[in-house]
Amino acid sequence: MRIPPPPLGPSWSAWGERLSAYLTQVRTKLSNLLPTDVASDDGILLWDRTGYPVVSKNGEFRQIILADGYASLSRSTNQIASAINTPQAIGWSTPSFNSGITLDPSDNTKIVFAEEGVYLLSFAVELLSNNSSDKNGWFWPRIDGTDVAGSTIKVTMSGNGHYLVMSRSAAFPMSAGSYLQAMWAVSDVDLWIDAPAATAFAPSSPAVTLAVTRLRQ
Repeated sequence: MRIPPPPLGPSWSAWGERLSAYLTQVRTKLSNLLPTDVASDDGILLWDRTGYPVVSKNGEFRQIILADGYASLSRSTNQIASAINTPQAIGWSTPSFNSGITLDPSDNTKIVFAEEGVYLLSFAVELLSNNSSDKNGWFWPRIDGTDVAGSTIKVTMSGNGHYLVMSRSAAFPMSAGSYLQAMWAVSDVDLWIDAPAATAFAPSSPAVTLAVTRLRQ
């Protein structure tokens, strides 16, 4: 632990200089970004007063992402479709850890984003086929009630009692206060989202997982 210089000696100005040097050593604070600041050179580091530092690059100030805007979500129980070819949203358990990303308290299918940014989503779902007929499953994201174009994952299963884990990662821009839902539909209700129980030699498995990381503003 550093000890500040005591106010001793005949010269208060010398003590002030020593105190200033001490404060510089123990607490470095970024200058605030002002409207008049220009990113004329690369590598200028400032604080933008919105909770993030910024650095100049290629003529603009870019936000530096801190340890905010992340979540790990899962579902620990089965989810079975109520009807064929009918979109429905996946319900989530309380996030195991998160910052800036929460579940809507009145609708656990809605994942709410506190901050604007581009987010990387890594989705995985465990499926169970409960008969030997061909069955299709579709999975896609929906943002603020609108399906994301070109985002669907489709799978076909047929083996009775067969399991399949399907996954995909993609980045999506989100606005502050927007919500995301993971949608799905099946052509046969005997294809469902399954959470296998623990065995004597292996722990239980989540039915669905979703990892979210904020990449940039």
